[in-house]
Amino acid sequence: MFPSHKTIKNVPLTRVELHVHLDGCVRPETLWDLANEKHFKLPGNGTLGDLKKALVIRDPIDLRHFLQPFQIITPCVVSDLKAMERIATEFCEDKARNGVLYAEARFSPHLWLSAGDCRGDLAGLGEVIQAVTRGFHKGEELFGIKVRTILCSINGMGTANDVLQLCQKFRGEGVVGMDLAGNCMSDLKPYVEVPLNPEELHAFEEARKSGIHRTLHAGESGGPEMVHRAVENYHAERIGHGYHVLESREIYSSILEKQIHLETCPYSSLLTGAVPLSTVKHPIVQFAEDNANFSVNTDDPTVTGVDLQDDYDLVQTWGFTESLLMRANINAAHSSFLPADEKSELLKKLKTFIGFDS
Repeated sequence: MFPSHKTIKNVPLTRVELHVHLDGCVRPETLWDLANEKHFKLPGNGTLGDLKKALVIRDPIDLRHFLQPFQIITPCVVSDLKAMERIATEFCEDKARNGVLYAEARFSPHLWLSAGDCRGDLAGLGEVIQAVTRGFHKGEELFGIKVRTILCSINGMGTANDVLQLCQKFRGEGVVGMDLAGNCMSDLKPYVEVPLNPEELHAFEEARKSGIHRTLHAGESGGPEMVHRAVENYHAERIGHGYHVLESREIYSSILEKQIHLETCPYSSLLTGAVPLSTVKHPIVQFAEDNANFSVNTDDPTVTGVDLQDDYDLVQTWGFTESLLMRANINAAHSSFLPADEKSELLKKLKTFIGFDS
């Protein structure tokens, strides 16, 4: 199934990616295989070409529109541990081909356990995590990169306490942190009136107390108040996306002062409609000019139709230099959720590979 490591051993691994959804990185060819094995109806005439067209969002509308291809992706993977392991291994190969030395891949184990309900028993959820971890271990051996897992809780679905327990159980076995994704942090209006969720607040407070790392989706479609809430109420160490934080000078200044890491995703930001195509200066450019702590990531390559090299090419058209991209990768390594000794090793390896000593 996988080529020899020799076929890609000369690719320089000099990049760190912190915001990428594993279920948004499934190869169309793999989905086509899985759908045919399970006799699922495929888009169009059922060809691989029609499937590829259905998976890629080309016209920016909003976040809900951007997420529609997951209605095709998720059913092909649900409760299929072998498929999850395969997807995780292929993820490693695809990232290595894009020069990734270290990645933190996130996913919701609840969404891969049951098609109709985000809730599930902890034993079953654990099997999902273990299958993904096996795939990452295999991929690391084959392709020479390192991958760790962030577990996503889905806002309003009652999954936060499960995710906390799973992070605690599998800490040291590949899981390095937890995320909160969904409408509350990104897509509801008016933003400041969205009620805080007691279960989620409790889970993230317990995560902070027990040393579980936290990142939250915020400021993608929602306003700067969501970024403030993520940091102050949910104890976020990193922010997924965060573009709209620029709409509040006070909140943005706080993010800069605290050096909260911003996980930016160039192509995704345009295709979700989070940043209008007519924007003269993309928020990522402003982050760079202000020496913010940020990184460049893909989000969902299956849906955007591009991968990390394309995101790097895009920001270079916005004026990013190689030295700025190297700085972003150093930022990402410093802001990774690895234990201190592994983070130190990653930084040493990264600086050696890119010849960057400051």
